[in-house]
Amino acid sequence: MDLIFVLFVVFAGRITVAAVVTNDLQQSQEEATSEIKKLQKELREMKEWRLSILEEVHTLRDSLQNGEGETESKQRTRRDVTAELPDCIPGTLGCPVKSTPYYIPTGQCTLCPAAASGPPGPAGPPGRDGRDAIAVVTASGATNTPCFSHGNQDSGRPSNTSGAVYIRWGHHDCPSYSELVYTGTGASANHLTSGGGVDQLCLPGDPVYHAPTPGAGISRAFLYGLEYQVSEIPEKLWHDIPCAVCMAASRYSKLVVPAKNACPSSDWVLEYSGYLMAERTHTAHHRSMHICVDQELQTVDRTRGGLSGNNRGLMNFVEARCSDSGGGIPCGPYIDGYELTCAVCTR
Repeated sequence: MDLIFVLFVVFAGRITVAAVVTNDLQQSQEEATSEIKKLQKELREMKEWRLSILEEVHTLRDSLQNGEGETESKQRTRRDVTAELPDCIPGTLGCPVKSTPYYIPTGQCTLCPAAASGPPGPAGPPGRDGRDAIAVVTASGATNTPCFSHGNQDSGRPSNTSGAVYIRWGHHDCPSYSELVYTGTGASANHLTSGGGVDQLCLPGDPVYHAPTPGAGISRAFLYGLEYQVSEIPEKLWHDIPCAVCMAASRYSKLVVPAKNACPSSDWVLEYSGYLMAERTHTAHHRSMHICVDQELQTVDRTRGGLSGNNRGLMNFVEARCSDSGGGIPCGPYIDGYELTCAVCTR
C-alpha cells in the first residue's frame, strides 16, 4: 500500500513539472511570435521610408534638370551634380557610390562634397638651437638647406646660435668676424717613429693635468712640436707652427677646400686661405693628416728657426702628381710641381 502511494506521488509530481514546462514554452513561443510581428512591422516601415526618400531624390533631380528659377551658372552646377545621382539611395546595399552626391531627406546633408579648407592654425613652439634641422621644400623641389628657428634673421640664410668651430693653422689669431676660443702651438707625432697619432693637434698654452705619474713613461704615445720644412722660404724653415681655435658665430657648417683658395660660392664665408701641407713623401717619414695652413705662415717666436733634433713633426707643401693615361689626377687643371692651395669656409 505504501509503495502504491509513493508511486502515485512521484507520477503526480512529474505531471506537474511537465505542465509547468509546457506553459513556459507556450509563453516563450507567444513572445517570439510577438517579436517577429514587431520586426516585420518595422521592416515594412523602413521599406516605405526608403521608397519615400527615393521619390524625393527623383523629384529633386527632375526639378534641378528643368532649371526653373535658376541662373545659367546655377543650372550648370545643378545639372553637373544631379547627372551623377544614381537611381537608388547612395551607400545602401546594391547602390555603390561612384561619386560624392548628396541628398537632403530631412534637412540634413548626407555624403556632401568636402567644404573649403579653414584658416591655418597658430604657429608651433620654436625648435631647439640648431639641433632640429629640416629640409626646406620649395616649388623647385627639396633642398639640402637646413632651417632653424633661431639665429641671425638679417643674413638672409639659415643660422644657429652655437657656431662652427675650426682651427686656423699657421696663425695666432682668428679673422675679425670669428671668435678666438684659444691660441696654441701645433703638435704631432715624431716624423721618424712609428706609432702615435696620425693627426695634428692645436695644444693650448695652459695645460691642466690630473693625477700625473712622474717620470717619462715607456708605454706611451709621444707628442712633439710641429715645424715648417719649407726650404723655399728660409725665414720659415724649422720654425714651430702656431694655431688658433676659432668659432664662426651664427654659422653651422665648416668646409676645407683642397686645391682652391676660394669658397665654392657666395653662400659660404671665407675664414682664411693658404697652402695644403702634410708630412713629406719619404721612406723615412710616416703618414699624416693634411691641414690647411694660413698663407702668412706665422711662426712661434721662441723657436727662431732653431733645430730641435729629429724629435718633431714636419709640415711640407703638397703637390699633385697628375697622369695623362686617363687614371689618377688629371693633367691640365693639375700641374706637376705646383703647390696646392686650400681654403677654410663656413656657412
